[in-house]
Amino acid sequence: MTVDELQTLCQEAARDLAARYEGPTPAAVVLPLAGSTQVATLPDFPEDDHDRHQVLSHFAADRMVPAGAPCYGFIAEAELDAGDEAVDVVMVVFGARQRGSWVTAAPVAEGTLGQFSEAEQLDPTALPFLQPLQHAADLAQGGDDVIGTGS
Repeated sequence: MTVDELQTLCQEAARDLAARYEGPTPAAVVLPLAGSTQVATLPDFPEDDHDRHQVLSHFAADRMVPAGAPCYGFIAEAELDAGDEAVDVVMVVFGARQRGSWVTAAPVAEGTLGQFSEAEQLDPTALPFLQPLQHAADLAQGGDDVIGTGS
């Protein structure tokens, strides 16, 4: 799996979540593994960054490290300041072993996601609560590709 394929997979998961849930799209972690892809929603995902870090640290330790997951996606609804007004978006962050992470977002209108923005490399200091996911991916063993299957 390439980083572009990871981005597409995570964006499709975000679209699926947005379509399945009435109201805000729940925070979720996408784990593409060699045998299957898992999407785990995080009910009651906290507002506080420290508490978010704790939740994702436990998730990474319990799910990513044992599975040897070399990549991940994180999905959450957010509000972005667009000048004069706030815009509701679904944000997708995706990262891979030793490659860092990227962020993209799509506006939410009447429960439907618009087009995702072009992905940008995420500064390592931005969204620090996501660091446990990237750290767990960096620990994974495998080949040169994202999910470690050799091609």
